[in-house]
Amino acid sequence: MPSKPGKYDATPASEISVTILIIKLLIVTGLRISELTNVKVRDVSHDGSQILVRGKGNKERIVFVPNRELQEEFRRHCEVRCNEGSLAAPLFLNTEGRRLRSATFRKRLRTLSKRLGIEPHLTPHRFRHSAATLLIEEGIDIRMVQALLGHASLRTTEIYVRVSNHALRRALERVDVLTELRR
Repeated sequence: MPSKPGKYDATPASEISVTILIIKLLIVTGLRISELTNVKVRDVSHDGSQILVRGKGNKERIVFVPNRELQEEFRRHCEVRCNEGSLAAPLFLNTEGRRLRSATFRKRLRTLSKRLGIEPHLTPHRFRHSAATLLIEEGIDIRMVQALLGHASLRTTEIYVRVSNHALRRALERVDVLTELRR
């Protein structure tokens, strides 16, 4: 039985290409999957470098897509969606042409994880966690990471500092400070 036409009457991009694009965006922006799946076409800058996001409590913030190659890929996706319909339409669609739901994306990740033999399976929150940890390990100020993630409390963001202490330990183990002092 054929599925009903999508509410937005658009030809959905291939499922795998949209899934990969979303994974890349989650990794570099630290967005929650619900924030990304709720983005509308109009919420993305013309060059694909900025996204207006509505987070918890309907608070708005801007997140950045810093990678030029990803910006271009994202811009092309946005351009296609813009040409297909309204600026108020969802940016990401499911295979039936309706707004991609967070649960559907999670199911896609479970399927992908199974196919690639990744255990435990990938989750959107693992990408968010990785983004935050990597930024802190690279020396980005914790308040900037807090703003990026949309955390109301700095305490929530501090979880990632504790995780990055592991990286600090590894770095210190690579350098023999006492030998350096003797020189």
